[in-house]
Amino acid sequence: MEHPSHRLDPRMLRVWYASSLALMAGTVAAGAVVALIACHFNGPLAIPLAVCGALLAIELADMAISPRVEYATWRFDVTPTDVDLYHGVFVKKRVIVPLVRVQHVETRQGPFLKAHGLAAVRISTAGESFEIPGLDEAGANRLRDRVAELARLAQEDV
Repeated sequence: MEHPSHRLDPRMLRVWYASSLALMAGTVAAGAVVALIACHFNGPLAIPLAVCGALLAIELADMAISPRVEYATWRFDVTPTDVDLYHGVFVKKRVIVPLVRVQHVETRQGPFLKAHGLAAVRISTAGESFEIPGLDEAGANRLRDRVAELARLAQEDV
């Protein structure tokens, strides 16, 4: 079975980089607080700085590699019978969601997606939800409407 053919919007890379930078800023801020507390109690400053440096190095490596791999592997397709999703960095995941099981479809847009003109489409069944994370706003709305219509038609046929 071939992988799905549709890809995410390339701007999703910038969203993943921006969220990684926000996480990195949080790590640096936490490290600064720990270092200040250590200084206040006249404790050794080298240990908290070494831990923060190691965490920062790990986050930089993750930021350099993960978004590109995630973007390269993310694929999806919508057929008259199902939604096919394929993604993953270290563990590849393939999910086929039968449209007859779809109960709810929505678009979502947090601050990072909105800043880049993107939206996510969330498809919910009785048991779980699945998300296509980075489509242009108009495309996400069209996909949401298409999945909702195909799900309605699939449920009528049952």
